[in-house]
Amino acid sequence: MKKHTLLVLITLLGLTLGVIYGCDSATNKNGLSNTQEKGGNGQVQPSIKDFPKAITVDPKSASAHAGRAALKYATGDHKGAIEDFTKAIELDKEYATAYSGRATAKYAEGDLNGAFSDAVTVARLMIFKAPGNN
Repeated sequence: MKKHTLLVLITLLGLTLGVIYGCDSATNKNGLSNTQEKGGNGQVQPSIKDFPKAITVDPKSASAHAGRAALKYATGDHKGAIEDFTKAIELDKEYATAYSGRATAKYAEGDLNGAFSDAVTVARLMIFKAPGNN
């Protein structure tokens, strides 16, 4: 039993570090933080303005809040992204993408403990909520 528990903990730690590193690498090298370089705020800002409409239509849409959060992150508004990802998580406690996004935004803000905690939650959701792991 102890061997099994240790294996699970090591796996969770590995996944957590992978999520944090992977999110940071993806956003810094190929993704969101390069949005301004690729298209400028001019292309991102209209999309941010569309999300309040979607949220007004369906205020309980976790994906609408997470989508707006991702765009806020892309423009450098990490605190705003954290707020929107948090709202998405409040609406759907098992929304791994929102936890992952919030972990990335927290990491960008220097909140390493918060980022680590969210990354652990992502790993837990992906391992224990995966199909076949009821």
